[in-house]
Amino acid sequence: MTGERRASDRTYHFAIALTLCLFAIWGMAHRLYDTLLPDFATALSLNAYQTSLAGWALSFGYYLMALPAALISRNFGYKSGVVFGLGTFAVGMFLFYPAAEQQAFAWLLLAAVVIGSGLAILEVSADPLVVRFGSKETAVRRLNIAQALNPIGVIGGFFLGQHLLKTSAAPITTDLAHTLVTPLFFIGAVVLLVAFLADNTKFPPVAIERVGRNDSTLKSFRPLFRNRLFMLGTGAQFLCAVAQVVMWGFTARYVAIETDLPDAAVKDVLLWCFFAFTFGRIAGTGLMYLFNSSILLAIFSAGGALATILAATQDGVTGVQCLIAASFFWSILFPTIFASSIRDLDGNTKTGAAMLMFAAGSGAAVLALLNVIVTPATTRLVMLVPAVCFAAITVFALYYRRVAPKL
Repeated sequence: MTGERRASDRTYHFAIALTLCLFAIWGMAHRLYDTLLPDFATALSLNAYQTSLAGWALSFGYYLMALPAALISRNFGYKSGVVFGLGTFAVGMFLFYPAAEQQAFAWLLLAAVVIGSGLAILEVSADPLVVRFGSKETAVRRLNIAQALNPIGVIGGFFLGQHLLKTSAAPITTDLAHTLVTPLFFIGAVVLLVAFLADNTKFPPVAIERVGRNDSTLKSFRPLFRNRLFMLGTGAQFLCAVAQVVMWGFTARYVAIETDLPDAAVKDVLLWCFFAFTFGRIAGTGLMYLFNSSILLAIFSAGGALATILAATQDGVTGVQCLIAASFFWSILFPTIFASSIRDLDGNTKTGAAMLMFAAGSGAAVLALLNVIVTPATTRLVMLVPAVCFAAITVFALYYRRVAPKL
Protein backbone atom coordinates (compact mmCIF):
# COMPACT_ATOMS: atom_id res chain seq x y z
CA MET A 1 0.00 0.00 0.00
CA THR A 2 1.44 3.38 -1.02
CA GLY A 3 2.01 6.38 1.24
CA GLU A 4 -0.77 8.17 -0.59
CA ARG A 5 -3.26 5.40 0.18
CA ARG A 6 -2.28 5.21 3.82
CA ALA A 7 -3.00 8.94 4.19
CA SER A 8 -6.62 8.01 4.83
CA ASP A 9 -5.64 5.97 7.91
CA ARG A 10 -7.20 7.27 11.13
CA THR A 11 -3.68 7.57 12.51
CA TYR A 12 -3.15 10.59 10.29
CA HIS A 13 -6.45 12.44 10.79
CA PHE A 14 -4.87 15.12 12.99
CA ALA A 15 -1.98 15.56 10.54
CA ILE A 16 -4.43 16.03 7.67
CA ALA A 17 -6.51 18.49 9.69
CA LEU A 18 -3.38 20.43 10.63
CA THR A 19 -2.32 20.58 6.98
CA LEU A 20 -5.73 21.90 5.96
CA CYS A 21 -5.49 24.67 8.57
CA LEU A 22 -2.35 25.95 6.84
CA PHE A 23 -4.44 27.10 3.88
CA ALA A 24 -6.43 29.42 6.13
CA ILE A 25 -3.23 30.65 7.81
CA TRP A 26 -1.59 31.97 4.66
CA GLY A 27 -4.86 33.42 3.39
CA MET A 28 -5.11 35.37 6.65
CA ALA A 29 -1.47 36.46 6.42
CA HIS A 30 -1.80 37.97 2.95
CA ARG A 31 -4.98 39.89 3.68
CA LEU A 32 -3.83 41.08 7.12
CA TYR A 33 -0.64 42.54 5.66
CA ASP A 34 -2.49 44.28 2.82
CA THR A 35 -5.05 45.67 5.27
CA LEU A 36 -2.50 47.02 7.76
CA LEU A 37 0.04 48.35 5.26
CA PRO A 38 -1.60 51.78 4.80
CA ASP A 39 -1.58 52.19 8.58
CA PHE A 40 2.10 51.33 8.79
CA ALA A 41 2.78 53.70 5.92
CA THR A 42 1.14 56.54 7.84
CA ALA A 43 2.95 55.69 11.07
CA LEU A 44 6.36 55.47 9.38
CA SER A 45 5.69 58.52 7.16
CA LEU A 46 6.30 56.54 3.98
CA ASN A 47 5.92 58.19 0.60
CA ALA A 48 3.95 56.64 -2.28
CA TYR A 49 7.03 54.92 -3.73
CA GLN A 50 8.01 53.39 -0.37
CA THR A 51 4.44 52.21 0.24
CA SER A 52 4.33 50.56 -3.18
CA LEU A 53 7.69 48.89 -2.52
CA ALA A 54 6.48 47.63 0.86
CA GLY A 55 3.40 46.20 -0.83
CA TRP A 56 5.57 44.31 -3.30
CA ALA A 57 8.06 43.10 -0.66
CA LEU A 58 5.82 40.21 0.44
CA SER A 59 5.75 38.88 -3.11
CA PHE A 60 9.50 39.33 -3.37
CA GLY A 61 9.77 36.71 -0.64
CA TYR A 62 8.08 34.29 -3.07
CA TYR A 63 10.66 35.20 -5.72
CA LEU A 64 13.40 34.61 -3.20
CA MET A 65 12.32 31.28 -1.74
CA ALA A 66 9.83 29.55 -4.07
CA LEU A 67 12.51 27.72 -6.07
CA PRO A 68 14.91 27.05 -3.12
CA ALA A 69 11.88 25.60 -1.30
CA ALA A 70 12.14 22.64 -3.68
CA LEU A 71 15.54 21.89 -2.15
CA ILE A 72 13.96 21.77 1.31
CA SER A 73 11.00 19.56 0.41
CA ARG A 74 13.11 17.22 -1.76
CA ASN A 75 15.92 16.71 0.75
CA PHE A 76 13.99 16.89 4.02
CA GLY A 77 10.38 16.08 3.06
CA TYR A 78 7.10 17.97 2.91
CA LYS A 79 6.69 17.91 6.68
CA SER A 80 10.04 19.63 7.28
CA GLY A 81 9.09 22.22 4.66
CA VAL A 82 5.86 22.94 6.53
CA VAL A 83 7.67 23.34 9.86
CA PHE A 84 10.42 25.50 8.37
CA GLY A 85 7.90 27.64 6.48
CA LEU A 86 5.84 28.26 9.61
CA GLY A 87 8.96 29.14 11.61
CA THR A 88 10.14 31.61 8.97
CA PHE A 89 6.67 33.16 8.82
CA ALA A 90 6.66 33.62 12.60
CA VAL A 91 10.09 35.31 12.52
CA GLY A 92 8.71 37.75 9.95
CA MET A 93 5.83 38.64 12.26
CA PHE A 94 8.27 39.29 15.10
CA LEU A 95 10.29 41.66 12.88
CA PHE A 96 7.41 44.14 12.85
CA TYR A 97 8.39 45.04 16.39
CA PRO A 98 11.79 46.62 15.55
CA ALA A 99 10.14 48.23 12.50
CA ALA A 100 7.70 50.00 14.81
CA GLU A 101 10.11 50.70 17.65
CA GLN A 102 12.76 52.25 15.42
CA GLN A 103 10.28 53.75 12.92
CA ALA A 104 12.48 52.13 10.25
CA PHE A 105 11.34 51.46 6.68
CA ALA A 106 14.15 48.91 6.19
CA TRP A 107 12.83 46.75 9.05
CA LEU A 108 9.34 46.85 7.54
CA LEU A 109 10.70 45.64 4.20
CA LEU A 110 12.68 42.89 5.90
CA ALA A 111 9.63 41.73 7.85
CA ALA A 112 7.55 41.54 4.66
CA VAL A 113 10.25 39.67 2.72
CA VAL A 114 10.74 37.14 5.54
CA ILE A 115 6.98 36.57 5.81
CA GLY A 116 6.74 36.07 2.03
CA SER A 117 9.67 33.65 2.15
CA GLY A 118 7.99 31.62 4.89
CA LEU A 119 4.67 31.53 3.01
CA ALA A 120 6.45 30.42 -0.17
CA ILE A 121 8.10 27.50 1.61
CA LEU A 122 4.79 26.67 3.27
CA GLU A 123 2.81 26.64 0.03
CA VAL A 124 5.44 24.72 -1.93
CA SER A 125 5.24 22.05 0.77
CA ALA A 126 1.53 21.97 1.65
CA ASP A 127 -0.08 22.19 -1.82
CA PRO A 128 1.67 19.16 -3.35
CA LEU A 129 1.34 17.30 -0.04
CA VAL A 130 -2.45 17.54 -0.31
CA VAL A 131 -2.25 16.46 -3.96
CA ARG A 132 -0.34 13.33 -2.88
CA PHE A 133 -2.58 12.55 0.11
CA GLY A 134 -4.65 10.29 -2.15
CA SER A 135 -5.15 9.00 -5.67
CA LYS A 136 -4.40 10.98 -8.85
CA GLU A 137 -8.04 10.69 -9.92
CA THR A 138 -9.20 12.89 -7.04
CA ALA A 139 -6.10 15.11 -6.73
CA VAL A 140 -7.66 18.23 -8.28
CA ARG A 141 -10.82 17.98 -6.22
CA ARG A 142 -8.82 17.29 -3.05
CA LEU A 143 -6.70 20.43 -3.46
CA ASN A 144 -9.83 22.49 -4.15
CA ILE A 145 -11.35 21.20 -0.91
CA ALA A 146 -8.22 22.24 0.99
CA GLN A 147 -8.08 25.59 -0.78
CA ALA A 148 -11.71 26.24 0.20
CA LEU A 149 -10.30 27.09 3.64
CA ASN A 150 -8.07 29.79 2.15
CA PRO A 151 -10.83 32.39 1.61
CA ILE A 152 -11.99 31.82 5.17
CA GLY A 153 -8.52 32.96 6.23
CA VAL A 154 -8.73 35.88 3.79
CA ILE A 155 -11.99 37.10 5.31
CA GLY A 156 -10.64 36.51 8.81
CA GLY A 157 -7.52 38.55 7.99
CA PHE A 158 -9.68 41.36 6.62
CA PHE A 159 -11.82 41.60 9.78
CA LEU A 160 -8.81 41.19 12.06
CA GLY A 161 -7.02 43.97 10.23
CA GLN A 162 -10.06 46.24 10.46
CA HIS A 163 -10.32 45.53 14.19
CA LEU A 164 -6.66 46.40 14.75
CA LEU A 165 -7.09 49.60 12.73
CA LYS A 166 -10.00 50.69 14.91
CA THR A 167 -8.04 49.86 18.03
CA SER A 168 -5.02 51.85 16.90
CA ALA A 169 -6.78 54.75 15.16
CA ALA A 170 -6.22 57.34 17.88
CA PRO A 171 -2.60 56.79 18.93
CA ILE A 172 -1.29 55.43 15.62
CA THR A 173 1.69 57.77 15.22
CA THR A 174 2.81 57.63 18.85
CA ASP A 175 2.13 54.15 20.14
CA LEU A 176 2.26 51.87 17.13
CA ALA A 177 4.32 49.17 18.89
CA HIS A 178 1.62 48.60 21.51
CA THR A 179 -1.46 48.99 19.34
CA LEU A 180 -0.56 47.14 16.16
CA VAL A 181 2.64 45.21 16.68
CA THR A 182 1.74 43.51 19.97
CA PRO A 183 -1.18 41.59 18.38
CA LEU A 184 1.07 40.69 15.42
CA PHE A 185 3.68 39.41 17.87
CA PHE A 186 0.97 37.25 19.45
CA ILE A 187 0.00 35.89 16.01
CA GLY A 188 3.65 34.99 15.44
CA ALA A 189 3.67 33.07 18.70
CA VAL A 190 0.54 31.15 17.65
CA VAL A 191 2.19 30.28 14.33
CA LEU A 192 5.21 28.95 16.24
CA LEU A 193 2.84 26.78 18.27
CA VAL A 194 1.37 25.38 15.05
CA ALA A 195 4.93 24.65 13.84
CA PHE A 196 5.61 22.81 17.10
CA LEU A 197 2.44 20.75 16.68
CA ALA A 198 3.33 19.91 13.08
CA ASP A 199 6.84 18.86 14.07
CA ASN A 200 5.49 16.52 16.75
CA THR A 201 2.60 15.06 14.75
CA LYS A 202 2.80 11.78 12.88
CA PHE A 203 2.27 12.42 9.15
CA PRO A 204 1.66 9.90 6.34
CA PRO A 205 4.85 8.37 4.88
CA VAL A 206 4.54 10.55 1.77
CA ALA A 207 5.14 13.63 3.94
CA ILE A 208 8.60 12.51 4.99
CA GLU A 209 9.84 11.06 1.72
CA ARG A 210 13.31 12.28 0.73
CA VAL A 211 15.36 11.95 -2.43
CA GLY A 212 18.68 10.14 -2.48
CA ARG A 213 21.87 12.00 -1.64
CA ASN A 214 23.02 11.86 -5.25
CA ASP A 215 19.71 13.12 -6.65
CA SER A 216 20.41 16.68 -7.82
CA THR A 217 17.60 19.20 -7.31
CA LEU A 218 19.07 21.40 -10.05
CA LYS A 219 18.90 18.53 -12.57
CA SER A 220 15.27 17.85 -11.59
CA PHE A 221 14.24 21.10 -13.31
CA ARG A 222 15.41 19.90 -16.73
CA PRO A 223 12.65 17.37 -17.54
CA LEU A 224 10.04 19.91 -16.48
CA PHE A 225 11.21 22.41 -19.08
CA ARG A 226 10.74 19.67 -21.69
CA ASN A 227 7.23 18.86 -20.45
CA ARG A 228 4.99 20.98 -22.67
CA LEU A 229 1.80 20.45 -20.69
CA PHE A 230 3.48 21.39 -17.41
CA MET A 231 5.05 24.52 -18.91
CA LEU A 232 1.68 25.60 -20.25
CA GLY A 233 0.25 25.01 -16.79
CA THR A 234 3.02 27.18 -15.32
CA GLY A 235 2.09 29.96 -17.74
CA ALA A 236 -1.58 29.56 -16.83
CA GLN A 237 -0.66 29.79 -13.13
CA PHE A 238 1.17 33.06 -13.78
CA LEU A 239 -1.85 34.48 -15.63
CA CYS A 240 -4.11 33.26 -12.82
CA ALA A 241 -2.05 35.24 -10.29
CA VAL A 242 -2.03 38.34 -12.51
CA ALA A 243 -5.82 38.23 -12.80
CA GLN A 244 -6.22 38.09 -9.02
CA VAL A 245 -3.72 40.77 -8.02
CA VAL A 246 -4.99 43.20 -10.67
CA MET A 247 -8.65 42.68 -9.80
CA TRP A 248 -8.23 43.00 -6.04
CA GLY A 249 -5.37 45.49 -6.26
CA PHE A 250 -7.51 47.95 -8.23
CA THR A 251 -10.92 47.22 -6.70
CA ALA A 252 -10.87 50.11 -4.19
CA ARG A 253 -9.62 52.57 -6.81
CA TYR A 254 -12.14 51.30 -9.37
CA VAL A 255 -15.10 51.65 -7.00
CA ALA A 256 -14.01 55.10 -5.79
CA ILE A 257 -13.73 56.42 -9.35
CA GLU A 258 -16.74 54.70 -10.95
CA THR A 259 -19.27 55.25 -8.12
CA ASP A 260 -20.24 57.83 -5.52
CA LEU A 261 -19.94 55.39 -2.64
CA PRO A 262 -18.32 56.61 0.62
CA ASP A 263 -14.99 55.19 1.76
CA ALA A 264 -16.63 52.71 4.15
CA ALA A 265 -18.77 51.33 1.32
CA VAL A 266 -15.68 50.95 -0.87
CA LYS A 267 -14.23 48.58 1.72
CA ASP A 268 -17.54 46.72 1.76
CA VAL A 269 -17.23 46.08 -1.98
CA LEU A 270 -13.84 44.44 -1.45
CA LEU A 271 -15.39 42.34 1.31
CA TRP A 272 -18.16 41.27 -1.07
CA CYS A 273 -15.45 40.21 -3.53
CA PHE A 274 -14.01 37.99 -0.80
CA PHE A 275 -17.44 36.53 -0.05
CA ALA A 276 -18.01 35.81 -3.76
CA PHE A 277 -14.56 34.21 -3.92
CA THR A 278 -15.41 32.01 -0.92
CA PHE A 279 -18.78 30.96 -2.30
CA GLY A 280 -17.26 30.23 -5.71
CA ARG A 281 -14.55 28.01 -4.27
CA ILE A 282 -17.05 26.02 -2.18
CA ALA A 283 -19.59 25.74 -5.02
CA GLY A 284 -16.91 24.93 -7.59
CA THR A 285 -15.45 22.20 -5.41
CA GLY A 286 -18.92 20.70 -4.99
CA LEU A 287 -19.47 20.73 -8.76
CA MET A 288 -16.28 18.70 -9.22
CA TYR A 289 -18.17 15.71 -7.83
CA LEU A 290 -20.45 16.00 -10.87
CA PHE A 291 -18.29 17.41 -13.65
CA ASN A 292 -14.73 17.06 -14.92
CA SER A 293 -12.36 19.61 -13.35
CA SER A 294 -10.94 20.78 -16.70
CA ILE A 295 -14.45 21.50 -18.00
CA LEU A 296 -15.22 23.52 -14.87
CA LEU A 297 -11.91 25.35 -15.27
CA ALA A 298 -12.89 26.35 -18.81
CA ILE A 299 -16.38 27.47 -17.74
CA PHE A 300 -15.18 29.48 -14.73
CA SER A 301 -12.34 31.15 -16.63
CA ALA A 302 -14.65 32.03 -19.51
CA GLY A 303 -17.11 33.49 -16.99
CA GLY A 304 -14.28 35.52 -15.47
CA ALA A 305 -13.29 36.84 -18.90
CA LEU A 306 -16.85 37.97 -19.59
CA ALA A 307 -17.24 39.56 -16.14
CA THR A 308 -14.02 41.57 -16.38
CA ILE A 309 -14.77 42.70 -19.94
CA LEU A 310 -18.09 44.04 -18.66
CA ALA A 311 -16.32 45.66 -15.68
CA ALA A 312 -14.01 47.42 -18.17
CA THR A 313 -16.87 48.64 -20.37
CA GLN A 314 -19.67 49.33 -17.87
CA ASP A 315 -19.58 52.09 -15.27
CA GLY A 316 -21.34 52.60 -11.96
CA VAL A 317 -22.98 49.82 -9.99
CA THR A 318 -23.10 47.47 -12.99
CA GLY A 319 -19.32 47.52 -13.32
CA VAL A 320 -18.89 46.90 -9.59
CA GLN A 321 -21.27 43.93 -9.71
CA CYS A 322 -19.29 42.46 -12.60
CA LEU A 323 -16.10 42.86 -10.59
CA ILE A 324 -17.65 40.94 -7.70
CA ALA A 325 -18.78 38.24 -10.14
CA ALA A 326 -15.23 37.98 -11.48
CA SER A 327 -14.01 37.08 -7.97
CA PHE A 328 -16.54 34.25 -7.95
CA PHE A 329 -15.25 32.90 -11.26
CA TRP A 330 -11.59 33.23 -10.23
CA SER A 331 -12.19 31.05 -7.17
CA ILE A 332 -11.28 27.56 -8.44
CA LEU A 333 -8.62 28.61 -10.95
CA PHE A 334 -5.50 28.52 -8.76
CA PRO A 335 -5.94 25.09 -7.11
CA THR A 336 -7.30 23.50 -10.29
CA ILE A 337 -4.38 24.66 -12.43
CA PHE A 338 -1.88 23.78 -9.70
CA ALA A 339 -3.15 20.24 -9.07
CA SER A 340 -3.67 19.52 -12.77
CA SER A 341 -0.11 20.62 -13.57
CA ILE A 342 1.68 18.49 -10.96
CA ARG A 343 -0.70 15.53 -10.78
CA ASP A 344 1.32 13.39 -13.21
CA LEU A 345 4.86 14.55 -12.39
CA ASP A 346 5.55 11.72 -9.91
CA GLY A 347 9.21 12.12 -8.83
CA ASN A 348 9.35 15.73 -10.03
CA THR A 349 6.27 16.85 -8.07
CA LYS A 350 8.24 18.88 -5.51
CA THR A 351 10.26 20.74 -8.12
CA GLY A 352 7.14 21.33 -10.20
CA ALA A 353 5.33 22.78 -7.19
CA ALA A 354 8.21 25.21 -6.64
CA MET A 355 8.09 26.37 -10.26
CA LEU A 356 4.33 26.87 -10.11
CA MET A 357 4.61 28.90 -6.91
CA PHE A 358 7.39 31.02 -8.42
CA ALA A 359 5.15 31.71 -11.41
CA ALA A 360 2.26 32.66 -9.12
CA GLY A 361 4.45 34.99 -7.08
CA SER A 362 5.63 36.69 -10.26
CA GLY A 363 2.13 38.05 -10.86
CA ALA A 364 2.68 40.78 -8.27
CA ALA A 365 5.30 42.37 -10.54
CA VAL A 366 2.56 43.13 -13.06
CA LEU A 367 0.52 44.89 -10.36
CA ALA A 368 3.56 46.95 -9.34
CA LEU A 369 4.05 48.03 -12.98
CA LEU A 370 0.38 48.89 -13.47
CA ASN A 371 0.35 50.95 -10.27
CA VAL A 372 2.96 53.17 -11.91
CA ILE A 373 1.38 53.60 -15.34
CA VAL A 374 -2.40 53.48 -14.68
CA THR A 375 -4.12 56.86 -14.29
CA PRO A 376 -7.61 57.58 -12.89
CA ALA A 377 -8.87 57.91 -16.46
CA THR A 378 -7.66 54.41 -17.38
CA THR A 379 -8.57 52.59 -14.15
CA ARG A 380 -11.65 50.99 -15.65
CA LEU A 381 -9.73 49.77 -18.70
CA VAL A 382 -7.15 48.03 -16.51
CA MET A 383 -9.75 45.31 -15.98
CA LEU A 384 -9.03 44.20 -19.54
CA VAL A 385 -5.75 42.77 -18.19
CA PRO A 386 -7.46 40.06 -16.10
CA ALA A 387 -9.91 39.58 -19.00
CA VAL A 388 -7.02 38.56 -21.26
CA CYS A 389 -5.66 36.29 -18.49
CA PHE A 390 -9.03 34.58 -18.03
CA ALA A 391 -9.39 34.06 -21.78
CA ALA A 392 -5.93 32.49 -22.06
CA ILE A 393 -6.68 30.16 -19.14
CA THR A 394 -9.86 29.08 -20.94
CA VAL A 395 -7.75 28.06 -23.93
CA PHE A 396 -5.36 26.18 -21.63
CA ALA A 397 -8.27 24.34 -19.97
CA LEU A 398 -9.65 23.19 -23.33
CA TYR A 399 -6.20 22.10 -24.47
CA TYR A 400 -5.57 20.27 -21.20
CA ARG A 401 -8.91 18.52 -21.52
CA ARG A 402 -7.85 17.22 -24.94
CA VAL A 403 -4.26 16.09 -24.33
CA ALA A 404 -3.90 15.33 -20.57
CA PRO A 405 -3.43 11.65 -19.63
CA LYS A 406 -6.75 9.97 -18.86
CA LEU A 407 -7.12 8.51 -15.37
